Amino acid sequence: MLKSVRHLEEVAREWTINPEDVLLIALNSCGARSPLDKPRMRFQLALDSRPADPSYLILSLGREDSPFEVDEHELRLHGERVGSISGIEDDDAVLGYWRNGTKMLTLNSNQRSQCTGCTFCPNTLEGASDPAIRELDLPGYFATLAANSGMADLSGVETVTVCTGCFLYEHLALEHLEGVRAAMRSTDCEGTLHFLSSVLTTAEGLDRAADVGPFHLTLTVECFTNRANILKQSKAALSVDQMVETLGAAKERGITTDFTYIVGLDPIEEALENLKRLVPVTTTFPRFQTYQAHNPYMDVYRTPGSDTIDWNLSMRRTVEELFLDTGLRPQWWQNYRSPWAYTFGQEPLTGARI
Repeated sequence: MLKSVRHLEEVAREWTINPEDVLLIALNSCGARSPLDKPRMRFQLALDSRPADPSYLILSLGREDSPFEVDEHELRLHGERVGSISGIEDDDAVLGYWRNGTKMLTLNSNQRSQCTGCTFCPNTLEGASDPAIRELDLPGYFATLAANSGMADLSGVETVTVCTGCFLYEHLALEHLEGVRAAMRSTDCEGTLHFLSSVLTTAEGLDRAADVGPFHLTLTVECFTNRANILKQSKAALSVDQMVETLGAAKERGITTDFTYIVGLDPIEEALENLKRLVPVTTTFPRFQTYQAHNPYMDVYRTPGSDTIDWNLSMRRTVEELFLDTGLRPQWWQNYRSPWAYTFGQEPLTGARI
């Protein structure tokens, strides 16, 4: 994807994109070789070209064909250092973790073992932790989390995100979300309750979600082609018409709306055709993620050409054109695999990066 640091700089000039964004797209797409005994890791990366503006990443390791290599201290591209690494952690499922400082709490409060999994998901490859919290335990967990974070309560938390995606039925998801909202209120948190899922689709379910309080629905769209082979059944069964209808109905109820989409699974033409339909029913910038193939088997799901940097930058520009006039923009702390890190088109992106 990138032949050298010099090639990186040439690509950046050709596409008039800052080299850091080009590098991070390639890194997310290629993964890395590493002597570390981890299939995936979370870490902080300070690029040598922007040492004062580090980013948080989650990366696939063990990709022996990658032009990138990481160890405990640095990131190299074809043997040439391009950044320093710190704060390495296993990418397993913890019960909760912060993003954007302590303004957003990501909550893995439902069992992953209930999820049959999509082919691109690393959870299906791991026998790692399977966290679960019963609703009655959530107030205690939130109180402990606040204390451990040096906070009197969670009143300053703007968003609590439930992202396990392991609910089999809509009513089970709603029962859990109502429990999460009750626990939030027990620690004085009146922020937005954010849910990533494909099971919340009915008018009755959306009414109930709107009644929970400030609510944000991220529909897990992921891709438009080859859905039956890539996605678990509950996601694959959702048609594009149903996606548009669901997000439109949520928007009408005052729910914040967006979706997840994996860049690299669909041809650009098919992606553009369907993404156009979702833009009018989206109220915040969607979670576009560069496809990470965690092993060579997962490479077979890449759409032809998506293993090149030019394909990825062409797709990036296509999406920019779709959202340019909406005013919606990506934020790195929401999505560590974004095709946008420091710029969107020619606009600088600012804000939290961890």
